[in-house]
Amino acid sequence: MSIGTDKITQIIGDYIEGTISSEDKKLLDSWLTDSANQRFFERLTSKHYLLSKDKQHQVFNSDKDAAWQATQQSIKSSKKVKLWMQYAAAVLVPLVLFFAVYQLSEVGQQRSDVASYTIEPGEQRAILILSDGSQIEVSAADTLITQSQSGVVIDLDSAAVNYNDLNNKESDGIHYNTLNTTRGMEYSITLEDGTKVWLNASSSLKYPERFVGTNREVYADGEVYFEVAKDRNRPFFVHFNNKKIRVLGTQFNVRSYKEENNDYVTLAEGSIQLESKQANVIMEPNKQAVVNKKSGQLELQTVNAMVYGAWRKGNFVYDKARLETIINDVARWYQLNVFYQNHSVKEKRLSLYTPRQGSIKDLLEILEATDDISFEINDDNLIVRSK
Repeated sequence: MSIGTDKITQIIGDYIEGTISSEDKKLLDSWLTDSANQRFFERLTSKHYLLSKDKQHQVFNSDKDAAWQATQQSIKSSKKVKLWMQYAAAVLVPLVLFFAVYQLSEVGQQRSDVASYTIEPGEQRAILILSDGSQIEVSAADTLITQSQSGVVIDLDSAAVNYNDLNNKESDGIHYNTLNTTRGMEYSITLEDGTKVWLNASSSLKYPERFVGTNREVYADGEVYFEVAKDRNRPFFVHFNNKKIRVLGTQFNVRSYKEENNDYVTLAEGSIQLESKQANVIMEPNKQAVVNKKSGQLELQTVNAMVYGAWRKGNFVYDKARLETIINDVARWYQLNVFYQNHSVKEKRLSLYTPRQGSIKDLLEILEATDDISFEINDDNLIVRSK
């Protein structure tokens, strides 16, 4: 039986809410006689699918965590199905129906513009340059233990580089190492003082094998997330693009890509002091400093810091971000060249939650569903245009 997209979307919403009428229930039963519709309906109304939408809801509405935890406890009761549907109706239906409208229009159709290409996502790899100039390619599968010039033990294991100062002896001078990621790479590192650092694609971190003296100083480029070990006697400094961050112990994200017009510093925990040529500000959690590279003007805005650190946990998450920013990240991760047929499309604002290890096809189709945008992939070239 043929039912319009708007009507069947409304019926599915009523079903999830538990308010479906007997007449619409008959229409739904008739529509479900088609096997493709049945598979789609089962996926859309499954607890697993609703939970996946709940993750997106929690990222953009983190203050609802307590309510969600209470709901989880309620689900354990004898009325768990009814209570689950009540939660879905109150919180998740708008998200689910948004995807339903799009996916219903695609049932049984083939997206020839992006579906015929297999583009692999990035992986945990990096290039480690030691102080003597030698290079080591590291990946999640590598296991290697070596000793640096300053006597620090470097352990390459578990998809990370770990520096362990077992001897705890002063070295003769400062020996710097550099960890680089190119497009399609990400990696993490634990510095000698216990500070943890995550590098996104096309990023680098220059750091000493052992911190010497009263300060701990590193140099970052690209996008790097820091979880700084506390040491009140030795402040931690991050240098990037003629700017400096001073911190005692906290978590924050630095984004400074050469091809972008602005630098971004987003604070998740603690307090930091950002110094640039034209500004000097002390930041609090969930504040983001946006510094224009050309003018040096600094703007401080309130954000959800979880969004800007989500990449290190394996997700693409954006809250009303410029399309160009999203596509830049996607291109770096999937190693694509980007061409815009309509430059005005760069300024569109979109929200997104999807795994970084997911299919490029699924990611682009979600973006196409959220706005009047279309994509085409030819080899490793991504073409972006307005519909």
